[in-house]
Amino acid sequence: MNEACEKLVHSRLDSAGLNKVLLPLGTKPSQPHIPIFVSKDIKTKSRVVLIFGESFQDLGILAHRVLSGPGGVNKGSLVSIVEELQKQNSSSTDASPPGIIIANMGQTIWSPELKRPLTKMGATGAIMPSAVHGGMYIDEEKNRIPENRNEKEHVKYIFEKVVPAMVNDEAGVDILGLGDGADAVEEYLDWSVTWNRLQGKINCFAIVGGYHPVNELQCEGLKTFLREKACAWSTSLDPLGTPISGPDGNPDTTAFTGHGCPVLSGGEENFVERLLIHSHPHVLGWLQTVALTEQEGGYKNPQAMFDITYADQDTSGGDPDWSKWENLPLDQQCPDFGTPDPRLDLSANDRGSDGEDSDAD
Repeated sequence: MNEACEKLVHSRLDSAGLNKVLLPLGTKPSQPHIPIFVSKDIKTKSRVVLIFGESFQDLGILAHRVLSGPGGVNKGSLVSIVEELQKQNSSSTDASPPGIIIANMGQTIWSPELKRPLTKMGATGAIMPSAVHGGMYIDEEKNRIPENRNEKEHVKYIFEKVVPAMVNDEAGVDILGLGDGADAVEEYLDWSVTWNRLQGKINCFAIVGGYHPVNELQCEGLKTFLREKACAWSTSLDPLGTPISGPDGNPDTTAFTGHGCPVLSGGEENFVERLLIHSHPHVLGWLQTVALTEQEGGYKNPQAMFDITYADQDTSGGDPDWSKWENLPLDQQCPDFGTPDPRLDLSANDRGSDGEDSDAD
């Protein structure tokens, strides 16, 4: 089922103008490889968005609980994110949409029998050496992909091989990291040599559901960058976009706020894998704001994102009081794919413009 969903998502990403590229660069399909997606015209772009997903998902997938249920294929995958990014401007002087690179943080296990890469979950369903094995035995030589043996090596390869080979030297890069994908990116950037080489290339960093503590970072340049040009979105009971913390953290909330950058509610209570699905209007809107900022030195987080006074609602007496939100217009309410609102028309959910079932059906 997961493989079928993956093929469908890849078909839609291809239709959206992205090419599948095999890594290491120049690898043949029959050799151990890991695929990524890259905009077909990326060399012409003045701005490129790098997307690093979670390490347990197949390429392009956000959440199967949304993809295969209310919400549909596009919302449960990066197809919806790509479509929204393609509506943006690259800068105030470049009206063309940004280029996109979708990294593949999960499929780092090569199956010679299937001739394809697998996630850790996918490997548990692959052919086992015997009936008494608990899953696919991972041979570090046979089942690993050169220079992309795990998510950390993959991040390194993206920045050191893919970006120099495919992205215009003058182009700026936005980073969008999800969950442990965001954490892996921070770990890679947290070295003065790496940071000094890349700092002029990176415009901003959107951290969606990450958990890397700023007090574990060593690179002062990265810490300053996070404070000025990064923003985090966290699981929270509060409506999407609610300011939860400034860069120095907030002891009055149970949400993780030790990012070293402003933290906002992602409009999702529990699951990190659904966080970008719920928060993407706010996250992508912030990326566009950064891209359109013309001030000297580029975008910097405004002082209002530092002076945040917030405390969790007192729920000791029962459920939180949501009365001030219940009459908001639907487009300002946190989306909930679990219980469709009776006021919404879902009859055209995941269907083509002509009303007929799309290729998903």
